Amino acid sequence: MANPLKAEIDIELDKSYKARLTIDAIMQIEDRLGIGIIKLVNNLQTMEIRVSDIVTVLTPALRGGGNDFQEADVKKIVAKTGIIKSTEVMSRLLVESLAAEQEEDAVKKEEQ
Repeated sequence: MANPLKAEIDIELDKSYKARLTIDAIMQIEDRLGIGIIKLVNNLQTMEIRVSDIVTVLTPALRGGGNDFQEADVKKIVAKTGIIKSTEVMSRLLVESLAAEQEEDAVKKEEQ
């Protein structure tokens, strides 16, 4: 079971996995894709997404959830799962991760 206090979520690809996007993972994704994370979410809404984008997001997210995967492993998972479902999972992961980060920031401000 995922730990929401650590911004972990359960995602369902070819099977159920824990996933977590840390700040470092988000920065890595932005560097690899050459766009900011918010722009990536906007690209999802306009369906301007590539399979390589899916793998680029899911690889560090799955690692952050405690899974020992290399990019080649994630490519196989995406191939088994299908592009549409993998895109939906990636979208949910990004939205929930950003929402959790925003909630955490709000709590910190209240504590000050």
